[in-house]
Amino acid sequence: MKGIRFKLIIYTSLLMIILLIFNVLIQSNILNRYYSNTEKDKLISYAQIIEKNLLNPKELTSEIERISSTLNAKISIYDSNGNIIFKEYSHMMGMTGKIMNIEKSFLGNVLDGQIIYRTDEVMLRQSKIISLGYPAKLNGNLFAIFIHIPTVEINNTISNISKQFSYLLFIAMALSFVGAYLISSKFTKPIIEINSAAKKISSGDYNVRLNINTNDEIEELSKTINSMAENLSKTEKLRRDFIANVTHEFRTPLGIIKGYAEALYDDIVPIEERKEYIQDIIEEVERLNKLVNENLELSKIESGNINLKFEKVNLYDLLNDIVDKVKIIKGNRSIIINGQNITINGDRDYLEMAILNIVSNSIKHTKDDGTIEISLRNEDKPTVIIKDDGEGIEEKHLPYIFERFYRVKEKGVGGLGLSIAKEIVKLHNGSIQVKSKVGEGTTFIIQFK
Repeated sequence: MKGIRFKLIIYTSLLMIILLIFNVLIQSNILNRYYSNTEKDKLISYAQIIEKNLLNPKELTSEIERISSTLNAKISIYDSNGNIIFKEYSHMMGMTGKIMNIEKSFLGNVLDGQIIYRTDEVMLRQSKIISLGYPAKLNGNLFAIFIHIPTVEINNTISNISKQFSYLLFIAMALSFVGAYLISSKFTKPIIEINSAAKKISSGDYNVRLNINTNDEIEELSKTINSMAENLSKTEKLRRDFIANVTHEFRTPLGIIKGYAEALYDDIVPIEERKEYIQDIIEEVERLNKLVNENLELSKIESGNINLKFEKVNLYDLLNDIVDKVKIIKGNRSIIINGQNITINGDRDYLEMAILNIVSNSIKHTKDDGTIEISLRNEDKPTVIIKDDGEGIEEKHLPYIFERFYRVKEKGVGGLGLSIAKEIVKLHNGSIQVKSKVGEGTTFIIQFK
């Protein structure tokens, strides 16, 4: 398979070569036209000199000889009747017949007042003669002046310049290949790096980072690759932590259930304690059941496979219902609700689950004589604020407390309640913020749009 570098070299080189050839052809054409126009203007100027001396035979002969010698030219002058009155044949011998045919062909046009300028070919490169027919007027009489010059010197000049153009073309083509190689290498190098990084990431190496500074879309792509690798690394860590945490969370109740069941099976438990053992088994089973249900619920919420039943929900009434449900676990803690009646569109059951999880978390981390204050505000957005005066959370843990099973303390495993709460609020186009200081308590701020 041909790589992108090879293709770029070929395509860039071909483009440069085509442009160079096109440029040489244009310059060659311009050069030919330039020399042709230059020769025309020069011959007209000499014809005008001859015109001024038509009444002075001595000066005329001298000027014609000088011009003929300078240009290596043949010069003829015809009167208005088409009779030749002067000719200089000392130069361009051997082409007299061709020259006479040219003069006979265009004599009538020149006597009619036209300036005739012609070469044997359209391009000077193949031409042997340049001919000028110039109409001269003197004392009311019309004359035709013909000047013919060979193109050998012009052709030699053009040939030399063309050779130089050819040399320059080959040099430019060689430089174009070098330039194409350098350009393609510079362009493809970051792409090759990105491809290599992508292969490493696909093989499971998420520590790859690109350092590409091209100030264009390739740099943006490299940043996207870096971000993807970082997110995959975090995801992989979360996956491993999740498996470890779930395993740990399941191991403890399963171990308890197994131990108690074995004790009951071996009949080593006193009769008066059997009921207590069975009760412990039931509690551990309920704990496992809760864990499984929470995992299933969170997975269902995250995958979007739930159908929310939106309706008008009075948040003040909802909070009062939640406080009634936690009475059995709140102990001596005070739970205060203040604010106003605020109604939003939402699924009441899921909203209750989210806020209940947060309130339960506050109860868990607040002392038995502590206080939990729940406030309702509707300044810019409907807002629920749940503030406790409990143990608080260190700042380094705050960005992660909504992750599954995140450990705030070294011992123990986090739960899924806050993760579920966050996902439910997101489904209601809301957001959750948390503020906390160790020893001063924690504040959860839920805002709905």
